[in-house]
Amino acid sequence: MRLKVRALVLSAAVFTMAISAATGQSTSPKVAERQQDMKAMAGAAKIIDAMFKDTSPYDSRAFKTAAETIRVHSGHRLSALFEAPVLAEASKASASIEADRPTFDKLAAELGVYASALAVAADRNPAVLAPEMRMKSGDVTMGGPLAKRKAAAPDPVKMPAEHAFHMMLQICTSCHAKFRVKGE
Repeated sequence: MRLKVRALVLSAAVFTMAISAATGQSTSPKVAERQQDMKAMAGAAKIIDAMFKDTSPYDSRAFKTAAETIRVHSGHRLSALFEAPVLAEASKASASIEADRPTFDKLAAELGVYASALAVAADRNPAVLAPEMRMKSGDVTMGGPLAKRKAAAPDPVKMPAEHAFHMMLQICTSCHAKFRVKGE
């Protein structure tokens, strides 16, 4: 499975370079690395999603590898890739990252927390995608990662893995909505 994830990352990098060459855009190494990392995380999320949707058989090692891929590419690493100057040719990053650095860094860190919770769930469930990994009615919380909360957020390790996965995807969506150039 690690080979699949590595192959996905490599093919994303080749695709990015080919598009840049074909369109005459020069992608800086930092922007290319950002794009590679984003493609790796998207590919990893698709692997986990397929297991939750039962379109792919559950494989705890593949599930954990995918979760670890997201964890490794989140947090400080993600924040560092978007340090000033954020704006660059061939990048979809918005200057709002620089204007609201604390929120961006918080979302990057939370992404890693949810990914870690998914890795723990894979360790706890080596044979099957157990029922306790699934969301149940009433597991859905109102609002996303940018919503104001009255109470402390629940511990992602204690929630069903599917819920942690959906919360992680909400972080991705919130970050793109807030920090990506509109219309892209």
